[in-house]
Amino acid sequence: MIDRRLPVVVLAAAVLLGPSLGLAQSPSGDPYKIGMTYPLTGSLAQLGHDQIAAAQLAVTEINRTGGVKGHPLTLVLEDTQGTPQGGIAAMRKLVQVDGVQAILTVFTNVVTAQMPLADQLKVPTLSTVQTPGLVSKSAFSFANSLTMPSETALLQRFWREHAYKRIFAFYGNNAFGQAVAPIAKADVLAAGATYDEAFLDLAATDFRGVIARAKEFAPDGVFIYMQGSTAETSTIRQLRELGLTTPIFNASNSFYDRAWREACGPYAEGMYFTGYNVDPRAGRAFIAAFRAQEGHPPSYQAGELWEMVQMLAWAIGKNGYDGVRIRDALAALHGEVPSVFGGSLTMGPDHYTAASSVALWHVRAGVQVKVPVGR
Repeated sequence: MIDRRLPVVVLAAAVLLGPSLGLAQSPSGDPYKIGMTYPLTGSLAQLGHDQIAAAQLAVTEINRTGGVKGHPLTLVLEDTQGTPQGGIAAMRKLVQVDGVQAILTVFTNVVTAQMPLADQLKVPTLSTVQTPGLVSKSAFSFANSLTMPSETALLQRFWREHAYKRIFAFYGNNAFGQAVAPIAKADVLAAGATYDEAFLDLAATDFRGVIARAKEFAPDGVFIYMQGSTAETSTIRQLRELGLTTPIFNASNSFYDRAWREACGPYAEGMYFTGYNVDPRAGRAFIAAFRAQEGHPPSYQAGELWEMVQMLAWAIGKNGYDGVRIRDALAALHGEVPSVFGGSLTMGPDHYTAASSVALWHVRAGVQVKVPVGR
């Protein structure tokens, strides 16, 4: 259970949460537990801090303004180590021991393993998986994220416009990497470029042999999509340290995640990212709260987690603290919860929220600048 004390930041609670949650000042009922199965250890743990901090911040703010119909929310966190086995064990513990009725989770390999168990236990999961069509296969699984095709399609247009001819791609050798590689390959070929790829062990640290093969391919662009892992940042550093100066493209905009950026070091400069950032106007209150707590602006992943807690709070407030009823509310979500990326959240029939606009960003002098891309 997360029990660290977070600073209270004054927010416009009625705007963030809506009237259905109840705004009494001192929640006193039995806590409504939200489970969180995240990698606290292992190669995929690098991005966890900001996401967990954002989820806890959302819980703190909801409780500060009365909780959900007089009940406080509580996060109960279990380590998956980023593995399917760890994800199943963590989920069983949260549901069967802690009695949680909804779970926040992450990463394709973990979510894939958890989906049958979610259906069996009748407890909904809400994740940030980007694998298209995955959560559609489960009645109790939902996602709040961009999906892979919306991001690589943007890169396809950029590569075609700028006449890129040879793209080498790096993926993690896991379920996510195997799922997204064919999508990226199709976009590279559609852009008129030649393609080669490598799948890397996310638990490894030395990728110089594979990088040497990539250099022999003589790419004029490198595409890397390894879920923000330590292997991803290690690969970026080693690409540059071994003299490959080719532009690097990443389809997961992790630049504003402090742990990722610090692990990548100066080599993030000049990189291109697809995705979105928290909107300065729509996410103003969240940005202020997160900056006051963490000392830096939030990444898009932190924004997604903030939204996910709001979605669950809304669903519980609407239908009650029961897995089946929470599932029903999430499936019917249609604009009731505001998005920190602009607009509001709607759950599609495929169990993915409607995607916000996607942009291409270029890191210049330590900040991201939006790059215009034609149709």
